[in-house]
Amino acid sequence: MTTQTLIEEIQSKNPQITHAQISERLAAERIKTGGLLGDETLLRLIAAKLGLQVQQISFENASILPSGRLFAGLYDVSIAGRLVAVSSVRTFQGEEKNGKFGTLMLGDNDGLLRVVLWNEKAEFIETGGLKSGQTVRLLHGYTKVDRYGKIELHLGSKSLIEVQPVTKLEDFSPIEKFTSKIASLNANSGSVHLIGTVKAVYGKNSFHKNDNSAGIVMRLAFRDDSGEVIVVVWNEKVEEIERLLRENPQLLLVNARVKESQKGSVEVHVDSNTFVVSHHK
Repeated sequence: MTTQTLIEEIQSKNPQITHAQISERLAAERIKTGGLLGDETLLRLIAAKLGLQVQQISFENASILPSGRLFAGLYDVSIAGRLVAVSSVRTFQGEEKNGKFGTLMLGDNDGLLRVVLWNEKAEFIETGGLKSGQTVRLLHGYTKVDRYGKIELHLGSKSLIEVQPVTKLEDFSPIEKFTSKIASLNANSGSVHLIGTVKAVYGKNSFHKNDNSAGIVMRLAFRDDSGEVIVVVWNEKVEEIERLLRENPQLLLVNARVKESQKGSVEVHVDSNTFVVSHHK
């Protein structure tokens, strides 16, 4: 599909917009994305912002984008990096059909990106095909905003996953580049990545959730070379961290949430959105 065909389709579905206006928007999007995205992808983004659906692109060899250039509403996105963390697969029940999904945390030279694998793509995790430390290329995905306002990449039925491509680990920045020091945390830090050592475990407590199901919470003393903080671990993450601690007290926490405690100090919360990885120096 050519850019002219896309422009004509946008105009046919929104006659109020002129060819000149579309061209102006296209030029603005080129500047915004630094020229890294093709005009077809940008025109699809413009259509999405106008509330229009246009024909899907026929997939060809996609350019690899750095994670820092991504924004919501992109289609046919491809990215490469190292797998920092891999979650277990979960199932869900929809109104029309059931499904499953798994999540990854991918690191490149720009930062860390959460990736969601849907249905058959999640089987890469179930079969052990995706593991922390591997390099991957993720092709033909699409971007969305998560509930915290961060960009994430989604892989569906038309997406491709290439494990251990020619790209090497040395081509990507180490995880330490994107982690925070405990001493720098404050109540406005939001989502953070931390590397540290568990110095003490303060026990577990059971509680009842809003739906009357049972929950569990555990508190840890977590230290790095800058200071110490209390980490509050929730529900299924309790068992996961206990298992990791049997082998190594050093952990990487990805997407942990910083909150203010009742006493006014900061504490770090680990929940279902947090990736926990055993870290070896």
